[in-house]
Amino acid sequence: MAQVIYKGIGSGSGFAVGPSIIVHRGELAVPVSTIKKGEVERECLRFSDAVDITRKQLSRIRDSIAKAMGEEAAFVIDAQMMVLSDPACIDETEKIIGKNLINSEHAFNIVMQSSIDALSSSNNSVFVDRVQDIQDVRRRLLSNLLGLKHQVIPMPDKKSILVINHLAPSETAQLFGSKYVGLITEAGGFTSHIAIMARTMDLPTVLGVDNITEIIAEDSKIIIDSMLGQVIVEPKKDVLEEYKKKRRKYARRRKYFMEAVDKPAISIDGHKITVTANMELPDEVSLAEHYGADGIGLFRTELLYIQHEQLPFEDEQFEIYRSIAKQVSPHAAIIRTFDVGGDKLGNLFQYHYEPNPFLGFRAIRIGLMYPEILKTQIRAILRASAYGNLLIMFPMISLCEEVVRAKEIIEKAKAELRDEKVKFDENIPVGAMIEVPSAAILSRDLAQECDFFSIGTNDLVQYTLAADRGNPRVADIYQTYHPSVLKLIKFTIDSAHYAGKWVGLCGEMAGEIRAVPLLLGMGLDEFSTVPARVPVVKKVIRSIEFNKAREIAEQALRFTTQSEVISYLDEQVARILPIDLL
Repeated sequence: MAQVIYKGIGSGSGFAVGPSIIVHRGELAVPVSTIKKGEVERECLRFSDAVDITRKQLSRIRDSIAKAMGEEAAFVIDAQMMVLSDPACIDETEKIIGKNLINSEHAFNIVMQSSIDALSSSNNSVFVDRVQDIQDVRRRLLSNLLGLKHQVIPMPDKKSILVINHLAPSETAQLFGSKYVGLITEAGGFTSHIAIMARTMDLPTVLGVDNITEIIAEDSKIIIDSMLGQVIVEPKKDVLEEYKKKRRKYARRRKYFMEAVDKPAISIDGHKITVTANMELPDEVSLAEHYGADGIGLFRTELLYIQHEQLPFEDEQFEIYRSIAKQVSPHAAIIRTFDVGGDKLGNLFQYHYEPNPFLGFRAIRIGLMYPEILKTQIRAILRASAYGNLLIMFPMISLCEEVVRAKEIIEKAKAELRDEKVKFDENIPVGAMIEVPSAAILSRDLAQECDFFSIGTNDLVQYTLAADRGNPRVADIYQTYHPSVLKLIKFTIDSAHYAGKWVGLCGEMAGEIRAVPLLLGMGLDEFSTVPARVPVVKKVIRSIEFNKAREIAEQALRFTTQSEVISYLDEQVARILPIDLL
């Protein structure tokens, strides 16, 4: 067979060579049968038991993914758990069982198929993208009703490349410890959760390759180039040799950047920068230290709120925050208050399905509507601040008054702790995530209410360009280096500095090589990235003069397209780092 090249979206996790293992998504055969009126209660109970089993399975899988890859990767499972909390799904199924006197498999499938058809026919990309979540839940719950196993990904006995339409979050954990050295999917984009998982795992991945499961034959020789987003099938001998060299070069590159692990992030002309790590679990502090991080730039607290049926108690949170404060000392840790949707707090109020939860009732909006939930978390952080250097950060700020009201809750919590004679840091810094365009535009005003900012570029990009970061159909519009995004970042940094405040950046962009000189030149004070990228950021900073970085930033801000920006930045990086590593 002649060599063929297919294009997709690369994860930027290196290269892989191996035989293909193809996974086709077979459709479950859903039985159709009638029941007697006296059997309705038993059939509804059978359905209810399957729902409980499915919830527990997803919860365990979510915990497993969170512990292995972090909250960012595990958060995608929430969309599936949300389906099982939707009365439109559960109540309607039971209603159809009783009204039509049919078995629960058939009734549940009717409800799910109705939702799938409605969403699939929508012109809204967010709705269409949600279909896969519903399909995954549908398969899993039907399998539980039918007593079938969920293992659909074969485990190879030699190094192989998995080719699959869509890697469900509930299946991701199966890749850990396996002999899969690469992944190809038909769905997903660069900032999709699959891509984030792949980068966390350092697994070369190409996503969004149309119909690839039908094109590639089982046991085909495959090359994955996740840097260019290429899949090479049955490569020529010279191409195969070329990629073997690329893999060795990638290994040398990794070794080169690891040289900066135990060194400070200081530019050639003496400008010092803080480089911190993003994390979800207290156990990850040791990983951050291993990679030379200057503390924790973002501790996501969502796992505390979604791994249990009940809200986390104050003492439970306190113990976790105290552990982080003590471990990270003398460095600091920024604790971000919960950034979850209303479905995760359904035990306090009735959750209503939201077609676009990313623009809905979540994060700080929940905290301000239900201040006791937020105050409980703030009290725990304040108590823990007596044991180390902690900071409080609020997510998804879009209005100045949100920060004002959140700070009022902090003051109430402080007053309570004073009355209780509990020690805490009276001057604990309070910051805001800048991830919504309105917050960036209002950053001059927000800076008067905050001690610091942290720019969340993953969301800032998608909200600025109205392009869902997980939707491959608009992946070309989701542009991290689009001039509009860069100008919002620069304005935010300048606004904070004007008020004498500092600014960090904790999105994916913080760990990208080409972004480091740009952000450094813009005046960014702190880079916060996944632990493994910390030495990369430090090495780049140590290889450039701050004044040169400022020139690079000034020039980059003059371009009008992302392609111009990227081309220019790549040219500059090539002059900074050894050319044989790029």
